[in-house]
Amino acid sequence: MKTDDLKKFIIYVFASTGAVLFLLSLFIMFKDNKFISANTIMQIIGVNIVIAIGLRLSQKIESRYAVLEFLLDIGFMSAVIVVSGILFKWYYHVPIWILLVIVLLIYILFYLLDIVRVRRDIKEINKLLQKLKEKEDNTAS
Repeated sequence: MKTDDLKKFIIYVFASTGAVLFLLSLFIMFKDNKFISANTIMQIIGVNIVIAIGLRLSQKIESRYAVLEFLLDIGFMSAVIVVSGILFKWYYHVPIWILLVIVLLIYILFYLLDIVRVRRDIKEINKLLQKLKEKEDNTAS
């Protein structure tokens, strides 16, 4: 894994962990149990690492159908959350549907952020191509 890819991977893991903890905190704030332990935070980081690795591997599998890729990603993340919830006994404190809604919200958020980033990159590339074209036109004259 290249240094730049590793940096993106680490940023993704910690950004998604932060988003999960924020949404989980909102849920817990309205419950009687107002407790998130350090163990839970470490478990969430571990789960986000597993999800990030899985999503990275799934990017290597390309389909013509974006909906299929979306469903596979959501299915994978949901399976990881369900298994993790059983292993770490999260369901005593948070219902499974809340965890799945959190997964869906974060996936959509990161998907939208990717769209914004791609559009920004496209604009930058188009500007560079325009400058290159202008430079070529000036040297041809």
